[in-house]
Amino acid sequence: MAQEKSDIFYTIGDVSKITGIKPYILRYWEKEFPFLQPFKNKSGHRLYTKRDIAIIVSIKKLLYTHGYSIPGAKKILWKNLLKEKDTSSLSQKIEEIKRDLIKMLEVIEKTMEAK
Repeated sequence: MAQEKSDIFYTIGDVSKITGIKPYILRYWEKEFPFLQPFKNKSGHRLYTKRDIAIIVSIKKLLYTHGYSIPGAKKILWKNLLKEKDTSSLSQKIEEIKRDLIKMLEVIEKTMEAK
């Protein structure tokens, strides 16, 4: 099975280069921002996803560009993550409704063909 792009993991060194944030700061942010929890392999090395990197970039922007404190940035990110979750949940519900409507249409079409 081919590996999906969303399954790609990045080391802390890679993430540091991508984001411009030193590894010790990334480790500190993990303690301060509970939703930033990279996967750790058997040897304890951190493995970050693209979503983790997006969160890190958001934290960086809030702290360094917009001048928020850590508690302020945390509050904003929690709100954004909750919106993302609600939107995702809504999208799933819409997809379920769409599938149900398609099934209903197929039943109606079969009924009409039988007549």
